[in-house]
Amino acid sequence: MSSPLTVLKFGSSVLRSAADLPRAVHEIYSERRAGRRVLCVVSALGDTTDRLLRRAESWRSSGDELALAALLATGEAEATALLALALARAGLSATRLDVAAAGIACDGPRLDARPTSVSRTRVFGALEAHGVVVLPGFYALDEDGQPALFGRGGSDLTAIFLAERLGAQRCVLLKDVDGLYESDPARAATKPKRFAALRYESALALGDGVVQDKAIRHAAATALRFEVGSLGRTQPSLVGAPHDRFVDEAPRRRPLRVALAGLGTVGEGVRRLLAAEPDEFELVGALVRDPRRASRRSFGDDFCVDALEPLLLRDPDVFVELIGGLDPAEDLVRAALHAGLDVVTANKALLARRGLALETLASSCGARISASAAVAGAVPALELVERTAAAGRLRGFDGVLNGTTNAVLDAICAGASFDEAVAAAQRAGFAEADPTLDLDGTDAAQKLELLARAAFAGAPPVRWRSREGIAGLDAESVRRATRDGTVPRLVASCVLEDGKPCAELRVVQLPPHHPLAQVRGEENALLVHDAGGATTRLFGKGAGRWPTAQAVFADLQDLARSGAERRALARAE
Repeated sequence: MSSPLTVLKFGSSVLRSAADLPRAVHEIYSERRAGRRVLCVVSALGDTTDRLLRRAESWRSSGDELALAALLATGEAEATALLALALARAGLSATRLDVAAAGIACDGPRLDARPTSVSRTRVFGALEAHGVVVLPGFYALDEDGQPALFGRGGSDLTAIFLAERLGAQRCVLLKDVDGLYESDPARAATKPKRFAALRYESALALGDGVVQDKAIRHAAATALRFEVGSLGRTQPSLVGAPHDRFVDEAPRRRPLRVALAGLGTVGEGVRRLLAAEPDEFELVGALVRDPRRASRRSFGDDFCVDALEPLLLRDPDVFVELIGGLDPAEDLVRAALHAGLDVVTANKALLARRGLALETLASSCGARISASAAVAGAVPALELVERTAAAGRLRGFDGVLNGTTNAVLDAICAGASFDEAVAAAQRAGFAEADPTLDLDGTDAAQKLELLARAAFAGAPPVRWRSREGIAGLDAESVRRATRDGTVPRLVASCVLEDGKPCAELRVVQLPPHHPLAQVRGEENALLVHDAGGATTRLFGKGAGRWPTAQAVFADLQDLARSGAERRALARAE
């Protein structure tokens, strides 16, 4: 059974420049964490289309519509490429298709065309392989293979057309407004009412240009319901409802107050992501070893502290632990939980050793622990196994959960000795200065145990049939085993037998087309098998600043949206 499909359209008012791309990544990643495939339709950045039009004006004559269409389409091509790069930096598995590769065809006037077809086979093939596909909006190819435009706001039409033809469960047009209003909020003397839902006819009657009229008419003709909203908001306006209905506006929530422990590679990445969202988050300070040294990095004099107590006095809602290891991380997390703070952590060692006790403590304190980043970085692995288990379908899982071993094994297959392969992985940034925990299997084993705990809640601890890393592997033996074209990978597997999770961790020779054989470098992969025989695949970068920071940030967004500020509201009453 395929995962649900969401179409997200990112308008030029949302992606004003490349600096806004991380916000689009957050939105896409949120959909992936929820188990949905994502088709992204992208407009040109900011005023790119207007600038291209101005450049064309001095050259344009009445007969050059084809050249104009070709020029204007370059804005969407640039934006899709940049978003694909931003997704790659964040560690998400994604691919970009141009309109030719996606088979999007059109007919009608060159500058006011309408889409007619799309290759379902190509688009669904890309979605199956990657989970996220990025496409340009605004234009398609005519019967001669030449570009034709859908008119001003044409990316709306692209998104709605694709959602209809591909059977998407959700289509969201992301704008610089949080929904559709009864009148223009920028011109009204008093704030107008916002629609929670409205009929197609009502959307057309607004005539405010927020959504292209041609796109609304296509949605009405095909009975496609779609949403209009802004990035990071949870209540967009639904177009296509049987009756108009306005939103009961809730008081604007204050930013979630975050205390951060650790400003290393990942911590600095999280800090930057939080700083870019001041309406949603307020970083109250950071716990570091040497506050004076950290403060020289352009932070305020009192931003960094060397003890938890001063941070707690700043009234945070959430404590983010990015120190790693057991000491002092465990004491800090316990103190934060005792103070009633929710905790977000990427610390797999802490959770593998102390996770059950910490969960019990969190429950007794009315707090929560979120740890998506502890397993596979930007790959939403914990969410997938929890979701499959909750549906009562989980049978087991297999995965490649450590990127260092990928790099070392590939280098050995290319002719390197074991020591040479490790050194090469370190130079490439795929291995730590001390890679012991990666090479001996500890890192992958800890991740497996966390996945098993999420998959088989309440079951006994994992029983290991075998647990082997790659430390001490004979390079020549590895090369001999791969002469038939197989690919060696350190594979972690777990199934439930007689109510007990049984696990293996060992090097497996995989056929070259096996999904787990496709991972390279820091990539991780997970295959989750359900009771009906279906397998769900996830791929992405499992380590590094931005993949890990992305997962931490997503945990914080979930806490904010589910009411993590509840304690502050209670204090204010």
